[in-house]
Amino acid sequence: MPRILSSIALTLFPVMTFAAEKMAQPVFSWLSILNMLFGLAIVVSLIYGLSWVLKKYSRLPGTNQVDMKILGGVSLGTRERAVLVQVEGHKILLGVAPGRVNLLHQFENKAFEQQLATVMEQKS
Repeated sequence: MPRILSSIALTLFPVMTFAAEKMAQPVFSWLSILNMLFGLAIVVSLIYGLSWVLKKYSRLPGTNQVDMKILGGVSLGTRERAVLVQVEGHKILLGVAPGRVNLLHQFENKAFEQQLATVMEQKS
């Protein structure tokens, strides 16, 4: 048994001395840290640059882009809402509930405030 232990110790001795020599040298130098940070900055800037290019030029010229804005909304119940939407210059009042969307009123191009007041007077 002591013979086996001595043979294992003799085979591991060169490995232990190699590891001890490596430990004497500094693991990180300022130059290697600076090199790593420079590489990280390049990679991060490439990611941001490519995401900007994709966002800027992702729209294909043949796609149908509709100019649509949500102007406002009001809650009518726990799950129902009335939403005012502007689609390509036309204002539309929609009733939104789970599973369905209904057109409540489509406003004409005249002054929106006047038409809204007229509709509200007619409803009440």
